[in-house]
Amino acid sequence: MLVPPPDVQLVWLCHCFHHSFPVSYSRDMTAMGIRDNVAKMVVGYGEVVSEEVVEKTRVLWEETYNEPYDMAGSDVDTAKQAFYWQAAATEEDVNRLYKGLQPRFLMEVLVFLKGESNSEHIDNEFLRLRTQRGHRSLKLNKPMSSLSCKTWQKTWHLYCEFATRALTIEFRRSTSGCFRNSKLLKNVSFSWNDMLHEESLVLTEGIDVSMRVMVSITPPIQAPYLLKCVPDRVTDDGGAMVSDVILRMRNYRPQEGRWLTRTVLDYGGKECFVIRIRIGRGIWRRGPETPVAVKWEDRSIEVREGTWSYIASATSVGYAPEKVVGTAIPSKDQQENKVVWSFSTGDVLTVQFGDDLNFMLQNKNSYEEARLLVGRRLSYSINKDITSNNRSEEEQYLTLVRTSPDHPDGKATMLLNWKLLAVEFLPEEDAVFVLLLCMSIARTMTEIRREDVAGLLVRRRIREGRVGQRDWGSVMLPNSPSLDPHLQPWYRNAASVLSSTETVPNGVVPIRYSPADGKDELYRQALIP
Repeated sequence: MLVPPPDVQLVWLCHCFHHSFPVSYSRDMTAMGIRDNVAKMVVGYGEVVSEEVVEKTRVLWEETYNEPYDMAGSDVDTAKQAFYWQAAATEEDVNRLYKGLQPRFLMEVLVFLKGESNSEHIDNEFLRLRTQRGHRSLKLNKPMSSLSCKTWQKTWHLYCEFATRALTIEFRRSTSGCFRNSKLLKNVSFSWNDMLHEESLVLTEGIDVSMRVMVSITPPIQAPYLLKCVPDRVTDDGGAMVSDVILRMRNYRPQEGRWLTRTVLDYGGKECFVIRIRIGRGIWRRGPETPVAVKWEDRSIEVREGTWSYIASATSVGYAPEKVVGTAIPSKDQQENKVVWSFSTGDVLTVQFGDDLNFMLQNKNSYEEARLLVGRRLSYSINKDITSNNRSEEEQYLTLVRTSPDHPDGKATMLLNWKLLAVEFLPEEDAVFVLLLCMSIARTMTEIRREDVAGLLVRRRIREGRVGQRDWGSVMLPNSPSLDPHLQPWYRNAASVLSSTETVPNGVVPIRYSPADGKDELYRQALIP
């Protein structure tokens, strides 16, 4: 028995539907050189075959075609375990109207090696895999002594964003007995653009006299968006940062109102939205006049589309974008221990607290049922034993599950971490709605727990990692035992992946605020009464 690879089997099964059109099917079979007009599948859908039979077919396949039996995209089960691969492949993207929001595109990548090294320095030689952009700090090493093989050997299996541009394989020789100090002997690059022009999406290059490397990719598909909210300076009612620079430009006319502000960064560190929470009213002139906290129902949240307009003389001071694309208005009934947020998107979020927390989401304009579930659920679930330590970690996550005729059992369309202010959502979810939901929940949890659980009291920009060095979600090795959390889906170790570069030894961000912001009591009174 011969077992066709999964991708070939899929195409064959689709082609068999031509049995309903005998003339078309006969023409296709004749064009392929099959004269009896009959093709039979040796393996039916759902039929289980032994690994021994698959291995025999694999050997025959490589001998006949001189290419690996497995190609990128053929292992569906592995893709499901890696991340929400099936849900990512969608044509519906409601966020195209936001010009500053760039979609992500992911590809599955397989790297194969074949050949035997004849070098006398084989014990000191190794191959290093790197990407051209997005994750320049990536260095995956494989010693040459373990790579010599007469058949194609699958060496690396990873998922890359199309923005990484290319994969580079470096042939190196260590100079000090370890991989840290080495000399580059040769390198070959595989550009995604070049590979997409190949019919089979495969390229082969020689890495040594007797060793060849082959890279196989899948076509890039749109993947979930990744956004995080980082602290920024306090702004006034008009959206200008509260600063002595702004005061001087305005001839020392006081800035009225105080808003906590968060800048929204995408997976590559690019600014795309600005979120503001109204905290205080009044002005401050370094004298007796001090802003006072506004009432709960006046502590609205707004999302503005675009990036900051920075002042040339002070690159860290500027104005928020003018276009407001979403708002959230709170109301609270203390007797019922309930907080209600009304979104401009038509959604209503209800948070009921007491012994347990319950999150309810309603939208009169939508027929789909939406549920907010505590923890990482469905496609975002991870295999961990529930203990007291990770139970508190699990409570930081909320999964949005939508039920529709196509998904009667529900589909996870969004995952948010309200403590770290990070979200992952499918293109079918509105980014503004997701940001309003994340910030309103963080604001509510701060009120309920009476402590700054989401870091909202931080009121200055924290230095992020350099763009392109280790971008969020740019490369993933979900099945690798790598200890680097940046090579795993972010929600498996979110605190490490989303941490900033500006910390002190005890892990606390140093706090330095401008007196123009107002006293710290104003923000504590507004957030933690």
